[in-house]
Formats: sequence, C-alpha cells, structure tokens
Amino acid sequence: MTQRWRAGIAMVMDRPRHLALAAASSGLACAPLSLEAILLVAAGLAVAGAMLSARAGPANPASEDGARVARTTVIVALALIAGAGAGQLRLDAIESHAEGLGAGEPVEGWGHLLGPPQAGQFGASAEVRMATGAARGARVLVRFPRDATLPHDAGSGAELALAASVRTPAYGRSTDETEEPPGAGVGRPFDLKAYLRRRGLAAEAVASRASFTGRARGGVAGALDASRRRAESGVERGLSPPRAALARGMVLGQDERVAPAVRDDFRASGLAHVLAVSGQNVMLLAALALPLLAGAGLPRGARLAATVALVAAYVPLAGAGPSLQRAGVMGIASLVALAASRPASRWYALLLAACVTLALNPMAVTDPGWQLSFVAVGGILVLISPLRSALAALPRAVADGVAVTVAATLTTAPLLAFHFGTVSVASLPANVLALPLVAPIMWLGMLRAGLAQLGGVGEPVAVVTELPIDGLGLVMSPLTGALASLAGAFAELPGAQLGVPLTSNVSVALAYFAIGALGWGAVRLARGTEVTRATVAAQWRRSPRAWRLAASLAAAALLIAPLALLLKTPSPPEELTVSFLDVGQGDATLIQHPDGTAVLFDGGPPEGRVVRLLRRAGVRRLSALVMTHASRDHHGGLPEVVDRLPVDLLLDGGDGTADRDFRAVVAAAGKRGTRRLKATAPMTVRVGGLSIRILSPQPRAPGPAPE
Repeated sequence: MTQRWRAGIAMVMDRPRHLALAAASSGLACAPLSLEAILLVAAGLAVAGAMLSARAGPANPASEDGARVARTTVIVALALIAGAGAGQLRLDAIESHAEGLGAGEPVEGWGHLLGPPQAGQFGASAEVRMATGAARGARVLVRFPRDATLPHDAGSGAELALAASVRTPAYGRSTDETEEPPGAGVGRPFDLKAYLRRRGLAAEAVASRASFTGRARGGVAGALDASRRRAESGVERGLSPPRAALARGMVLGQDERVAPAVRDDFRASGLAHVLAVSGQNVMLLAALALPLLAGAGLPRGARLAATVALVAAYVPLAGAGPSLQRAGVMGIASLVALAASRPASRWYALLLAACVTLALNPMAVTDPGWQLSFVAVGGILVLISPLRSALAALPRAVADGVAVTVAATLTTAPLLAFHFGTVSVASLPANVLALPLVAPIMWLGMLRAGLAQLGGVGEPVAVVTELPIDGLGLVMSPLTGALASLAGAFAELPGAQLGVPLTSNVSVALAYFAIGALGWGAVRLARGTEVTRATVAAQWRRSPRAWRLAASLAAAALLIAPLALLLKTPSPPEELTVSFLDVGQGDATLIQHPDGTAVLFDGGPPEGRVVRLLRRAGVRRLSALVMTHASRDHHGGLPEVVDRLPVDLLLDGGDGTADRDFRAVVAAAGKRGTRRLKATAPMTVRVGGLSIRILSPQPRAPGPAPE
C-alpha cells in the first residue's frame, strides 16, 4: 500500500463523527425514497469496506488501517439506515395530519396564523394551523378571497374562524389533477404538492369565510408571538413604510411588506439573500452580543452562554426557516466548542446542522433556500483560504468580506440558474459595495428589537426605551435608504441578469465541474506566481502611505468610472417621442418632448416594473401622470412611480372610484406634494410643450361612486 493511500485512509478515519453525521444526513435526505434503495446503498458501503479491508491484507503492515476502514464503513452504513428510518418516521408523522384532507373536503374551525398574510395577484394567502375541527393540528395554506379585508396588523398567532375547502392536498389527488399551476422553474411546471410537503403543509384550501376574532394563541407560542410583535414594532418605529419593510425583512425575515419592485431590485442585483435571514444574521448577532456582554463585565463562560441563549431565541423569532435553522445550529455548536475550550470544526458544525434540519423535515432537502444555504457555506469553507491569500494585499477585514462574497457567489450560481433561470452578473460588485451597509443595519435593527423587548415589562419601561430606539432609527433610516438605492442602481444596469437556463441535474453537475476546474487552474497559477506576488506585496507594504492611498483611489476610480457611465441618465429625445412601454399585460404610454417634458399614461401591473423602463428612457421627473381608470393592469405599477419619481401633476381619471389601490396611489401622491386634478371632459391641460385633451369621462351625475 502506498504512502499516499495510507495517508488518505488515516485522514478519513480520524474523523469518524464527521462520517457518521454525513451518513445520517444522507439517510434523512433519502427518506422520501424507497427503503429498498437505501438498503442497497448501505450494502454497497459494506462491500466497499470489505474490499478496502481485504486490500490491506492480514500480512500487510497496514492491516490495522484495513480493519479501521471496515469498522468505520459498518458504522457509516448503520448511520445511513438509522437516518433513513428516522426520516421515514418523521415523514409519517407529518403526513398523519393530512389524513382526511382530500380534494373538496371541508376545513372548518378555529385556527391561528403562522405568519403574516402574503399579498398576491389574486388575493392574499397565509399558513394556518387548525386548532379545532376535523383538521385539528394540520397546517394548511389558506387562499383568501381577492376582496377579503384582512386586518393590517394580522400576524403570527392571530386567531380566525375559518370555513374553507381543500383544493390541493399535499398527498393524494387534486381537484383537477391535469392542471398544474404556473411556476418560475426553468422549463419545469411548478409542483405545488412538493412545495406543500417541504413546507410541512397538509393541503391548500380556498376560504369561503374567514373572520379574525381579535384573540391570539397562548402558551409558549403565544409568548413568542408577543415577543415578535414587540421586535417588529421596535425595528420599524419611526421609519418610512418602504424602509420599515426593508428593515423587517433584513432583521426578522418578514418581507411580506417589501414592495414587489424593491424585491425585484434586490433579486436582479444579487442582493436577495439580504432580505432572507440566514447565517449572516446569526454571525452578526454573535459579533454584536459578545463585545457588549464583555463590556458589561460578564465572565467568559457567562458571555458564551448568554450568546447561545440569544441565538436560540432569535431563530424562532425570525421564522426558523431552513437556512436560519442551519445557521443557528452551526452558531450554537461553535459557541459550545469555544466554551469547552475545544477546537471548533466548521465542517462538523455544517454536517450537524444538516442532520438537525433534515430531522425536522426530510423534505427540506428539496427546498431551494436549504440547498443554497448549505452550498454557500460549503463553498466558503473550501474557498476562503485561497481567496484570502490572493487578497493578502488588502486590509484583513476587506479581504475577508470580499473572499466570502466571491466564494458564496461562485458556488451558488449553478443552483440559482437551475431554480430561477438567471444569474446576477452584478452580484459580486453589488455585494462588495453593500458590505459596509448591511452589518450596521443588522446591528441597529437588532438593538432596536432588543430594546423593544423591555417594553414587555411595563408601560413606564416602554416609554423610557422609546428615546434610544428613536435615536438608533435616525442612523438606521439613511442606511436602509442607501442600500435600497444601491440595489436599484445595480438592477438597472444593462445585462444585470444573465439568462442561464440549467434545466437538469446533469447540467448543474457540469457547471460545478467547470467551476472546480477553473478553481484548480487558478490555484495552480497562484502557486506558480507565489514568489512574484510575495515580492509585489512586500514592495507595496514598503511604499509610502500617501502613495498607497493615491494608488488605491486611482484603482477605485478606474472601477467606478465604467459603472458611472452605465448609470448615466440618457438625454431627452431630440424630437417628440411616444413609447408604448413593455409592461406585459396592461398599458403604460410615455410621451416625451424635446424640452424635457415627460407625461406617463398609466403604469401597467406591479410586475411590469414601469419605473425601470422610465429610467432607461431618461425620465427622472414626470411633468404629469395620467391615471385613466381603476384597473390593476393600468394603475398597479403606479405606487412605485409616485414613490420613486417626482411627479408635478396627477390627472385623476378614477371618476370617484372606491378601488382601494387606486385611491392609495392618489393619496400617496398628495402626501408628496403632487398637485391633483380631476380629469373630467371637456378639459385641456397644458404641460410644458404638450397639451392633453380630456375626452372622457363626462361629469358624473350625483350618486354613489362606481365600483
């Protein structure tokens, strides 16, 4: 047996806990498969161990290594089978709540919201745990009627009386098995049943009646709900609605109030992960808590124990999604190892997190968020050292931030292409520039949420904490605004998103192989130029500080100059131009005059992103905004317009409509100082070099406003 062979065996055998955890996690992930397939894999491992043991041979000096291989292989096979068995039991427990919830079956009784309702194109939806009735204990995705009026503050724990019927059971046949709902997958229909199963939901139900009682659940869950409400209040206090929504999403993972336009900006710029609580939040929480607790005079053991408690409380407070579960387990494992004065193995912590999250729900392995979270951390663990070495000339904090960003961006790109069909080309520079903004926003938001918890003691304490919460908000507000502007700027870059439709597992594997090959080549190149790089780095460090500063500024200018050119506002057209903006289903017409006058007629639906189209046309201010009538595919995109662009004049063609969304746009424009004029025929309005003639509607007779 060669020296290399023995060294490889020794390296693997020295990590039996890692192997056992990896096997148990694999078994949990394979739980949805047939038991026969899992037993076949376990048998294959046993055979492989026997072959390795035989290769060592009884007369071979390395026969002890062969015996260790055999023993370890048996342990791995048993761990695989144990994980699969535990996964099957967990899946059976989850599925037991779905018994009797077939297509068309009624879901009636009292229930509690498991999160705030999510707005949708055809009405809101929310996850509900039933507390009474035949479906007691089941978690159900409830679709509310489009015209349902839901309380603005409805959140986790709110009680409602529900009457609904099952449309799509997670297990069994749907009402219409042949009709699949549309999805965002690349060349693949959206599998609603798989979505329900990986969320632990028993069914999708359509509500015919839903009324909130004003009561909330009690017990430990109720206490957690109350703590979450205080945290929400603290995080968003004093911030404008768009910035409050962004802060809630970043700190607490509650992004349901983030405008679709802002969400799209973060997705296109590669900053979508900022809106989803993850390992970054746990790391920043620990980085905030440990020095504060040290400053309070707590001894080392007490500091670590308190930080563990904070992480354990933060995970359920922020929704306990798969990526946050992973981060919580890894963070607690690292802190416990530190408290025990033992070296913390990040790979062991990652495997432990996989085992725990899959034990809670083995179907989580199919969740894109779970996959992206684990792949990103694995990529960071593999690439952080070589990237840090390559960036040794930079300050340590900057080098670490850039290295983590590069590693996570590279390793998650194939999965993003597979699940969403696009990869953000702007992701790397956007994430690097966002580094100095994200951490302060997180820390300020966590401090505000923590201070708000003191309000649970009593009203006098709550009043006392308002001043520091407001003071932190004065700093937090411009930072969240800057981050939103950064995301919007990169999202508007031409080619910010690149369509890369990886449609199969094979294509994903090939993409990772290509990344690995490029990485291997880069490492070989770096080793070949190590002496040269060390010489250059030494010369850089010996250079005068003024010279290094000037060179850094020049390099930054060279990097920023192309970006400034790309973001430069186009000049107004030299002749009268009428543009029918591509907003999809709906209408949005832009008229531009050479004198700079710009008039927009309607804004299409929210998903049309009309503001981005306006900016690409060189519009930074609207001389007039004409709302022709109340219809989602005409006025749905206008909230973003009045929020992001100055509007001089609003022509209101609603004719007294009671449509809430239409009236909200008019009200928002009024708050921003926009002059409003009712559009009633006959009327002619002069706007810059343009004249707008109102031909309809005629003055309406007295009476109720049209619906």
